[in-house]
Amino acid sequence: MNYRPLCLLAVAAFALTGCIRDTTSNGAGNAPAPSAGKKGANDTLKVAVVPKGTTHEFWQTIKAGAEEAGKEVNAEILWNGPKSETNIQDQIDIITGYASQGVDGVVMAATDKSALIATVEKLDGQGIPVVTIDSGVESDVPKSFIATDNRAAAALAAKEMGRLMDGKGKVAILSFLKGAATSDEREEGFLEGIKAFPGITVVATEYTDSDSAKARDKMESLLTAHSDIGGVLASNEPNVVGAAGVIDDRKLAGKIKLIGFDASEPEIAFLKKGVVQAMVVQDPFKMGYEGVKAVAQIVRGQGTPQKRIDTGATVVTKDNLTMPEVDRLLYPLKKPQARAAN
Repeated sequence: MNYRPLCLLAVAAFALTGCIRDTTSNGAGNAPAPSAGKKGANDTLKVAVVPKGTTHEFWQTIKAGAEEAGKEVNAEILWNGPKSETNIQDQIDIITGYASQGVDGVVMAATDKSALIATVEKLDGQGIPVVTIDSGVESDVPKSFIATDNRAAAALAAKEMGRLMDGKGKVAILSFLKGAATSDEREEGFLEGIKAFPGITVVATEYTDSDSAKARDKMESLLTAHSDIGGVLASNEPNVVGAAGVIDDRKLAGKIKLIGFDASEPEIAFLKKGVVQAMVVQDPFKMGYEGVKAVAQIVRGQGTPQKRIDTGATVVTKDNLTMPEVDRLLYPLKKPQARAAN
């Protein structure tokens, strides 16, 4: 269940059959912006893929999906993101640098739904199509938004929390960044969904900046302030890992119902151990894959992609952990060819 070696193998294989460049600077240069004319199928495209971060397995899976699509559509994938998901200006600088290189299109997960609007609009004015994935912006300028329906996914988490807690008790939310669309939508979706269980009270919402160490600290503080807490929603991978570590250390597994988002190797291990009761699993491979395909479709004049593509979400528990369709979501880097065909 080690994703990193598999990801490295995927990248190595790609180097033999396609083009990818993992850049570490913002790539500023004097290359012209792409012309308004469409490019043919034999022209190699340059597509920048700029996530909110690069370290978590979620983002590496998006990268693998983008690479797979790049091979199929004859595109060089330029990959880089901010060091921290809270570093909005860093992401803006990276995107601006790619624009100055003359990329054909940009696929991005916005660090902030408002702060990136001006950047997206500037690229559009330069004739560079933008497709947003995972986390969008409050603008109609992006040609497509490809992501989980985060409100609906969080409502699934709320329904499962209500079931696990028999409809009564106190719960808390570990969210990650106020102002990031993904974070806000999951929080809102859970709060709306939990209303179906009037016996459950949400006693606190904390923000962690997508930092597992901060998530641990916030979880410790929650348990100090609310010793009778019965459930926690951890809204992304670092929050799950941080909260689960505290619950495990305090031997509270099962006593506190922990539901999280994403499906990294540590999260799966905590699920198998009984520290995590359920995970809302997204399809990041599909986000990266469909994002690059959408840009290629636009630039090659092959039509207009759907404005909104929901990549889906699945509640994973011990009971369905070994089902083939769940295995496909948990270990997407094992079988990229099959994943792209779905």
